[in-house]
Amino acid sequence: MTHRIALPALLASMIVLACGGAPEAKEQALSGVERTVKEVVISAGQPVITADLSIEGMTCEQMCGGAIRKALAQLGVEGTEIEMSEGEGPDHAIVTYDDHKVTDTQMVEAIQGLYDGQYKVVAVSITKQVVDGGSGQAEPAKHEDDKGVNAYSASDVVLPSVLAIISRLLRV
Repeated sequence: MTHRIALPALLASMIVLACGGAPEAKEQALSGVERTVKEVVISAGQPVITADLSIEGMTCEQMCGGAIRKALAQLGVEGTEIEMSEGEGPDHAIVTYDDHKVTDTQMVEAIQGLYDGQYKVVAVSITKQVVDGGSGQAEPAKHEDDKGVNAYSASDVVLPSVLAIISRLLRV
C-alpha cells in the first residue's frame, strides 16, 4: 500500500525538479555572452533599439548570413544587417527590433541553435534610443560609436555668423 502512495509522490517530485532546472540551463548557456546596454537621447523621431551581435563561426555572408537573417526574422525582428569582418575577430549581425516582441536572449538562442551550434554569439551590444522628454537640460546628446567618435546634431554646434566673421576681418 505504501508503494502505491510513494510512487506517485516520487514521480511528481521528479517532474517538478526536471521542469525547474530548465531556466538555469538556459542561463548557463548564455552566461558566456558579454552584454552591454547604452541609451542614446534623441530630440525627435521614432526611437529605435538595435543589437550588435558579435558572432563566431560564420564563413560567408550569403549562406551563414542568410540563415541568421531567416532565424531572426522568424522571431519578429524588424531588420538584420550582416557585417563580415575583414580580419580576425567575430562577424556581426546588426538587428533592429522591438524589445516588447523579442529579447536579445531569444536572438542569441536562435542563432546558437542553428546548424547544431555552429555559430557562437560572444557579445551583445544594445543601443536604445530615448526621446528627450523636454527636460530643458543644456547638455547635448552625444552618440558614441565603436570607433570612439562623438557625433553631435547640427543644433548642438554653435557656429559664428557670417556677419561676425566679416566684421572681425575688417577690423584687422
